[in-house]
Amino acid sequence: MVDVLLPLVTLILGFIASFLLELLRNHWTAQNVQDIRTAERRQAAQLERVAFERDGLRAVHTAIHDLLSRVNAIAIPLAKAEAAGLDWRESDDGQELRAAAMHATARCSHESALLLHPAVIKAVEHLTAAAYPMYWTRESGSDPSHRREFFEAEQAASRAIATRLRELYGFAPSGG
Repeated sequence: MVDVLLPLVTLILGFIASFLLELLRNHWTAQNVQDIRTAERRQAAQLERVAFERDGLRAVHTAIHDLLSRVNAIAIPLAKAEAAGLDWRESDDGQELRAAAMHATARCSHESALLLHPAVIKAVEHLTAAAYPMYWTRESGSDPSHRREFFEAEQAASRAIATRLRELYGFAPSGG
């Protein structure tokens, strides 16, 4: 009887052990597949976020360049008007130049609304605030304090964008 029962018990125990090992292997495989898919989803989401942020930074940089060009375009009519003792804003193209500068400022603000990095947002906000006197007042760019503040704000915004882009491309440590 032992000769018959021992192989039968061994067979049953082997079957149960094999079944349990198969269940464990299936669970381990399913868990690994789930972990890999989760990691892939996270990586794809991170890559999309970085691409979105890079595009936003490039758009803001372009908007800043446009603002700088529009503000600089006021210099010649301003110099001519000051030499004649007039207000540049009342010249033939004064209103058009002012409107272009206002539009460029609004574009900077709009583009910065899509940014994700607080330091860049703050720098662009400071730039748009400093731009206002450059095209709104009679003396505009001729006032040294306005000019200094505007161009320092422009440099700070450009540096903040460059720093963030370096971080996103992996060339500098991320600073939150």
